[in-house]
Amino acid sequence: MLTTSIGWVLVVSGIVTAGGGLVALLFPHFNLRSTYGDESPTSVSVFFVRHWGVLILAVGGLIILSAYDPAIRVPILVAAAVEKFAIGLLVFFGPVKRTSGMTVVAIVDGIFALLYVGYLALPGRQLPRSP
Repeated sequence: MLTTSIGWVLVVSGIVTAGGGLVALLFPHFNLRSTYGDESPTSVSVFFVRHWGVLILAVGGLIILSAYDPAIRVPILVAAAVEKFAIGLLVFFGPVKRTSGMTVVAIVDGIFALLYVGYLALPGRQLPRSP
């Protein structure tokens, strides 16, 4: 089932990922307040949230692209799964006090990462050919 539905899974998860990155890029104060509970962010934290937003937006775009190009899917999903598992580990085991917004982000990203790993582990999945 995951093999036949991976296209729409990648499009939806890519849109959600890219949307989160776009919010962080365009509205860093809102992102810091609503997700991380930071009511008075410094200019340095705003800078890094914007940069993080660009990176997350790029990952989301690549996930969407991989829905339409199976030849690039494996490395993109490996990188996306690592990034998404990393945020979960940082949220649940890192030194920062966890907020409900952070918990939602970590759970949603964890679900996406599990779907990617599940797809990558399928024996019937077609591997891209080498050039």
